[in-house]
Order: sequence, then C-alpha cells, then structure tokens
Amino acid sequence: MAACIFVVEDNEDLNRDLCEYLEICGFDVVGCETGQAFYHALEQRTPTAVIFDVMLPDADGFDLARFTRNKLDCGIMMLTSLSGMDQHLAGYQAGADVYLTKDSPLSVIEAALRPLLRRVAAPAIGEATPEDAKESTDECWKLDRLNWSLTSPEGKGAQLTAGERTIISILIEANGGWLTRPDIVMALGKADTAENCRNLDTAIRRVRQKIFKETDAELPVRTAYGRGYAFTSPAVIVGDETDDETATRIRTNA
Repeated sequence: MAACIFVVEDNEDLNRDLCEYLEICGFDVVGCETGQAFYHALEQRTPTAVIFDVMLPDADGFDLARFTRNKLDCGIMMLTSLSGMDQHLAGYQAGADVYLTKDSPLSVIEAALRPLLRRVAAPAIGEATPEDAKESTDECWKLDRLNWSLTSPEGKGAQLTAGERTIISILIEANGGWLTRPDIVMALGKADTAENCRNLDTAIRRVRQKIFKETDAELPVRTAYGRGYAFTSPAVIVGDETDDETATRIRTNA
C-alpha cells in the first residue's frame, strides 16, 4: 500500500505541483490549503507523513506539527520560506523530523521524504534489534562528538579539530536543510561579520580536503549561492561529550 502524504500548503500552485510530483513518485497524496482542511482530512485518513507550511491563513504550522507529534505516529516535514536558524530550531522543537525551505527542488523534497518514511515504517515491522541499528548506521556518515571523528559510509575515519566537529555537527543537525553563512557563524558563537563568513568558507574548504584525503570520499556538504551550506547525505551523530554514555541520534538527510 502506498504511503499517504498530507501536503498542508496554502500556495495553490506549490500545493498542486508538489501533490502531482509526489503522486508521480508513487505516493497517495492529500492536499490541504488550510489548517482546517488538514483537521478535516484527518477525519477521513491517517497520514504516513505530513508536509507543513508554517505560515497558513488560519493556523501556525508549528502548532500543527506539535499537534501531529502528540496525536499521530507519522513523519513530519516542515517546508517553508523561513530559513533562519531560529525557525529551524522552532521546527525541530515542534516535532519536525525534516526542515526544508521552499526553494528546495521537488527531487530533494522527495529524497528527504523517503528515508523519513522508512523510519516511520520500521516500528510496524517489529522492534529494532541492535543488529538492525548497526546496519542502519553503517550506511551513513557517522560523527563521533566524543572522539572528534567523522567516519564515511565505507568505514574510513578522519580526526577533526574542535571547530570542524562543531561545524559538521551544526550541518547534520539541520537534517538536510540549508543554513546560511550567518546562521552557522552565529551558531558557532561568533559575530555575523564578513571576515567570520570568509573564515567559515575557508574552514569548510579545508575539512572537505581533509575528509577526501583521509577517507577517499567526498564530504557531502553542498553550497549554493544565496543559500549557504547543507549536509546532503544520511548521517548519524554518536557520543555526547557531556555524558559518559554514548547516545545515537539518527539523521536522514538527503
């Protein structure tokens, strides 16, 4: 049975284009242009995942995400024109699994949606075993914040500096979303100045070179003019430098 995707977007053209594209990709899609339409659709169907705009005419998408996270076992994607770090954080705090901006290509939206659906479907199959978890992480980039290392999906690792570890962590935490240079600079605790943004570009260029040299793999950090940077491959973060126990948080970027 095809996964049921709710698209909650008040822009009629974008709603139609996204619904048609996802239908072509094989999904069962329900389009909603208001919060009220979303609640009405819930009376008829149960979504496997919901794509929320934030600024709807009759509702706040963050509020809808909180409601959905509390009431339903489904994936949540925010798709919005709000690209600031504060909005990204608000989206994840509201329960979003993925936060993308509306200038993301339809193919990227689909690519981010598919691993999200796999995560949602996993509990229905049965409880995950340690072997299952290992298999899922083995297919990802792995950032070990405790040991300051980044490992490619092929198992080759590279040691990071403190700054490199923090930058990559920020990008992975964005779940495939684009972060502007000022977003990243301020998340690093620095002022939003032209010099700091240039230093960021230099740091990312150097870590790309290091990762390729030590792992034979290209670091999946993409850049685009006017958008900033994004980590565009599946990744996991393990280890917490503030805790002796190692916790794993799976990120499924695309």
